[in-house]
Amino acid sequence: MSKNRQIVKLFSAAGVLLCLVAPLQLVAQKFVDPREAEQYYKDKNFLGAMKVYKELIKQDPTNADFHYKLGMCYLNSNVDKAEAVQYFEWMTKQPKCDNEVWYELGRADHYANKFKEAIKAFNKFKEKASVADKAKADKEIEECNNGIELMRYPVNVTFENIGKLVNGPYPDYYPLVNLDENILIFTSRRPGGASQRPEIDGYYSSDIYVSHAVNGVWQKAKSIGPVINTAADEEAVGINASANEIVIYLDHIDDYGDLYYSQRKANSFSPPIKYNEAINAGFETSGSNSPDGSVLFFASNRAGGYGETDIYMAKKLPNGQWATPQNLGRNVNTPYKEDFPWLDVDGLTLYFSSQGHSTMGDFDLFKSQWLNPDSNSWSPPQNLGFPVNTSGDDRCISFTSNHRVAYISRVRPDGLGDFDIYRVVFNELQRYAIYRGRIIVADSTVPMEAIITVTNTKDKTQQPFTFKPTKSGKYVMALMPGIYDIKIECEGHDDITDKIIVMDLGSFQPETVKNYSYVNAPPPTPEPKKTNGNNKTKSPPPHRLP
Repeated sequence: MSKNRQIVKLFSAAGVLLCLVAPLQLVAQKFVDPREAEQYYKDKNFLGAMKVYKELIKQDPTNADFHYKLGMCYLNSNVDKAEAVQYFEWMTKQPKCDNEVWYELGRADHYANKFKEAIKAFNKFKEKASVADKAKADKEIEECNNGIELMRYPVNVTFENIGKLVNGPYPDYYPLVNLDENILIFTSRRPGGASQRPEIDGYYSSDIYVSHAVNGVWQKAKSIGPVINTAADEEAVGINASANEIVIYLDHIDDYGDLYYSQRKANSFSPPIKYNEAINAGFETSGSNSPDGSVLFFASNRAGGYGETDIYMAKKLPNGQWATPQNLGRNVNTPYKEDFPWLDVDGLTLYFSSQGHSTMGDFDLFKSQWLNPDSNSWSPPQNLGFPVNTSGDDRCISFTSNHRVAYISRVRPDGLGDFDIYRVVFNELQRYAIYRGRIIVADSTVPMEAIITVTNTKDKTQQPFTFKPTKSGKYVMALMPGIYDIKIECEGHDDITDKIIVMDLGSFQPETVKNYSYVNAPPPTPEPKKTNGNNKTKSPPPHRLP
């Protein structure tokens, strides 16, 4: 091959290589426009802005504004707020750091439950802060100290995500359950409602959804219907004990800041009915009826209160109208926001959320006792404790009749994205179902010689346990919620097998009488004759009695 031809081939190969590499370089150097992130940020579409700022930092890793804005995106979204720590920490290590960064770093550490680090950041911020900003930081420091104390004595609870039939990747929040725990009403900003396009913040408008529990399982959530849901925003913000009436907050262009109610007949709800002017005298955010329907508790920012939004109550008059509301007073209300009041079935315990009192961050959940209904006196509120409360936003809780189970919305690592609805079991109030009955044999004069083996098939960590019934055949079992295989062995009889499902949701039965009988059972299978191993005898399936 001539030297000239070799040179031509080398240039050709190099050209091919450049053609292959060039597109990769173009992809790697793709320009990301900061104006796109700025527009998202301005529109408070923090999820959209977050994605763009991450790319911008890859392009320009020393840009302080990108770090600050990305940190703020995390703080203002429902993604893990603790992710903001790294971006604000980076900024504090730069030669020039705005004093406000120390405050935002404190907030990020606060959400991460790094309370001591948060206090240091807030104190650093206070060194150059105004009098008003120092008070703002002092409030955060107080909440951090509350968090330190509350986390020392956690409440024994279990969180159960109620699943994909109810929750989704979009915000699902404000769960409201009836006392029998078979109707769940909640608010969601998911697609598929009357609004066909996301709003400017990247989410769809809020609609109200409902789910029913069937055989202990929450069914697929469905829209409450066009009679209530529109292309604007509707939220369920209260419920009565039987779920026959819900309180609704509307955020429409021409109507917002007022409360409505809707009544349920069978599985359909009436169009929203507006409460009278005595209730809707200011900006109202939530409310619920007492168990007997005679008192409405609600949150409002009307004139004459103690803070931003206070909790009020109004009693129903004989003519069906609501009397002039009464403020619940300083023991319940603070200079900050109170919200989501709900009076327990006992008629005395009020649950609500507050940004004041001993909150460990944002809204916490509290309870207060109605000491004297005639004089409107209330006990100092008690924080429901960690981890029912967190350093984040814990605004709404709904209890079932036994107080052992409640429903909340929460952002957790095991969630499906954003806020999910969780069933919370207070384990110290664990309940048992009692099963009792007799094992019946043909000759009741002969003492019963049987062994009962119980296996929890739902919880593999529990070992099977065995016990003997009395000689007359009586037995008693205390079973926690679960699925159990029962085997009864009695000499001279085939084994009896059964399956017991102890419902924990909606259909819980505290006591069940269940008898097992050998009277009509077929005689035991005779022992197979010995063979040389070539012939095998199959045993009949275990006998099961209803």
